[in-house]
Amino acid sequence: MKKNTAAPLCEGAIVTALTTVLMVMGMYVPAFGMFTLFIGGIPLMWLTIKRGLYISAASLAASMLLMFAISGNFLSGPLTCFMTLLPSIAAGYCMRRSSGYYTALTAVSAAVALGYIIDIMIMNAMAGGDNAVIKMLDESVGTLKTMMSGYLSGIPESETIMQTLNEGLDAGKNAVISYFPALLIIASAVTGYAIFSACIFFARRLRAKNYEYVKFSMIKAPKSVCTVAVILMIISFLSSDSTIYTLALKNVVAVLAFLLVADGMSLVDFKLSAKVKSGYKRFLIYILAMMIGYMFLSLIIYALMFMGMFDANMDFRVLKRAGDDIEKQ
Repeated sequence: MKKNTAAPLCEGAIVTALTTVLMVMGMYVPAFGMFTLFIGGIPLMWLTIKRGLYISAASLAASMLLMFAISGNFLSGPLTCFMTLLPSIAAGYCMRRSSGYYTALTAVSAAVALGYIIDIMIMNAMAGGDNAVIKMLDESVGTLKTMMSGYLSGIPESETIMQTLNEGLDAGKNAVISYFPALLIIASAVTGYAIFSACIFFARRLRAKNYEYVKFSMIKAPKSVCTVAVILMIISFLSSDSTIYTLALKNVVAVLAFLLVADGMSLVDFKLSAKVKSGYKRFLIYILAMMIGYMFLSLIIYALMFMGMFDANMDFRVLKRAGDDIEKQ
């Protein structure tokens, strides 16, 4: 009995120490901060697969207490841990139960969204009840305006250029505020996919779980999503009022459009994988393409969305349903 109790406690202590080291490095080493978002919860993911949810939850609580002891800031643990560690625990729990890929991906993305929401609530409390998101946007826009005003001073017609830039920045800020729910969902989905992919990779390398997953080139939006997206797009374009219902509709349309863009990117990856086998090389190609064609980014997004629409209806890859091609290596 003592041996059965000692092993989980020792593993939990080791995981707590590793998690704390990774999170502290993310806090105090800026270059490591982005990597922490994706790999900071790997030890907890491993512990969840091996020992279950209760041991990993205790390890999470201990890690947060250690971060408080090291930083001296009571909020450093929650702000840093919720969005980074909760998704990894969700990934480990789903892999332990051998949940389906899309079910697990949804759970991880939901955990990321929950982390975002908790962080926003904490920041609102720290701001004295004010909206922290709007406050940060106002500060960022104000800083950009000040910087651009300094750069443009002395240039002919600088006032006209600055007025145009100010209008563009204000329009961008209003768009972010209006589409914030959709942006939150999209950011959670993208971050959740990246974290879940990292968890699957390390779970296989650490021999914790040989989890079956869907390759990105085989992800496909259902035909129903395309149909609903087109109908709602038409309705939103015809709606000229600015009520809360129209705004909610536009956010729904934005999320559905993102799913179609993801389908279009998956189709491109499917075609490119026939020539470039390495996924790392294809990822580098996509990054370079975005950097070179950033001025045409909106056109690229529209092109991918229409490709996703056609693929959802015509099934160019001959996939009966999303997830037919499961990686079993």
